[in-house]
Amino acid sequence: MDFQDLVDSPHKIKTLAGTVAFLIAFPIYFAAMPALVDDEIVGGGSSGLSGSLLVTFQENEISMEESVVLGDGESHDTFFDVIAEEDVNRMIGYVELQVSCLDNDDPGPGFTDSVDGTSDLSDLEGIEDQSAEGQCSGGGGGGSSGFTIRWDVTQNYTGTEYIEEEENEGEIRERWNDGGKGRGTWAATITATIEAAPIAGGIIDNDEDFDITWTAVTYSLIIEEAE
Repeated sequence: MDFQDLVDSPHKIKTLAGTVAFLIAFPIYFAAMPALVDDEIVGGGSSGLSGSLLVTFQENEISMEESVVLGDGESHDTFFDVIAEEDVNRMIGYVELQVSCLDNDDPGPGFTDSVDGTSDLSDLEGIEDQSAEGQCSGGGGGGSSGFTIRWDVTQNYTGTEYIEEEENEGEIRERWNDGGKGRGTWAATITATIEAAPIAGGIIDNDEDFDITWTAVTYSLIIEEAE
C-alpha cells in the first residue's frame, strides 16, 4: 500500500490526520507531565506562602485547680482531661503541672515539709512520664514553693513570634505540628512528707496544704508575609 491508497477518499484522509495528530501529541504530553505534577505540588497551594514570613502563635489556655490537705506519707491522685478541640488546626504547645505549698507553722529551720510527684500518662501516646520533688517554705519566711513539671507536646514550643526566611508555609506548619499527641487524661500522684518538730504537749505541724494547678496551652498558627 502506497501513500496514494491512504488518501484516496475523504474518510481515509480524516483517519490519517487523526493518527498523525495523536502520534505528535502523545510524546509531548508525557514529556511535560512530570513538570506539571511538580508545579502542582510545589507551587499549587500545598506549600502556601514563601519568602520572608511572619510566624505568630494565637494561644488559648486551659487550666484546672484543686487544693488538698495531706499528712505525712499521704498521697493524692490528680487528673486533668485535655480533649481534642473541634478546630483541627489547633495544637497543644505544652502541659504544665505545678504543686505549691507553704510550710509556715514550724518553729524553725530543719523541719521543712516537702512534696514529690510522679505522673501516670498511660492514657496518652508519645508523652513520657516525669517526676519531681520540692520543699515547702519553712520557718514562716520565703514564698510558696513545691515543684513544677512541664511537657513540651510540640517540641521546642515557646509561643514567641519570629520571622522565617528559609521555610515556606507548608514546612512551617509541619514544624509546629504536635502530631496529635496529648489528647486524653493527664494524671499524677503527689505524696507529702511532713517534718514535724516535737514540742511540749505534742506537735504543731502534722499536715500541709497543697495547691495543684494543671495548665495546657494550645495554639493556632498565623503565617503572613512580613512587612
